[in-house]
Amino acid sequence: MSTLDAVLRRIDQDIDQSVERLFALLRIASVSTDPAYKEQCRSAAEHVAADLRSIGFAAEVRPTDGHPVVVGKTNGVCGPRVLFYGHYDVQPVDPLNQWKTPPFEPRIETLPGGRKIIVARGACDDKGQAMTFIEACRAFKAVTGKLPLPVTTMIEGGRSAALRTCSNSCATTPLSSNSTWRWSAIPPCGTPRRRR
Repeated sequence: MSTLDAVLRRIDQDIDQSVERLFALLRIASVSTDPAYKEQCRSAAEHVAADLRSIGFAAEVRPTDGHPVVVGKTNGVCGPRVLFYGHYDVQPVDPLNQWKTPPFEPRIETLPGGRKIIVARGACDDKGQAMTFIEACRAFKAVTGKLPLPVTTMIEGGRSAALRTCSNSCATTPLSSNSTWRWSAIPPCGTPRRRR
């Protein structure tokens, strides 16, 4: 069995725990555009940092002009460093009357045809994608004891605001971003290596 097959098998074995960790993050109402949710944004950042620490990242919550950014780093392996970018904040939930259930009470819904989806604010923009990366790292470390490359994560709470402050030093760092559903002219960090 290849390493990738073993990692994918581990992901499948741990899916219930992975979903519960995602649900814990989805329950945090981290609406970055409303000052009333400032503390929830801080809580989401602390939650992400703690989760990264649980799998061996050196992670810290750093202040910004807006909501904090979580920076996590791994060391101990050789190779080019990979930067993963994501965000823990979400859009406002209005209009509430269009939600079948409360937006911060995640649930799994079965669609006609049997396909299952997670329904909650942030499930697909962007907490779900950030947690997918973290869970992949968790599974890889569980199977092999380490990640294949050194990784830096930058998970922020200002909906891409941290990319605007990224310096040209990022230009040589391969970037895996889960926020590439839209084009941004912000160079250089937002476009070097986009997910396909």
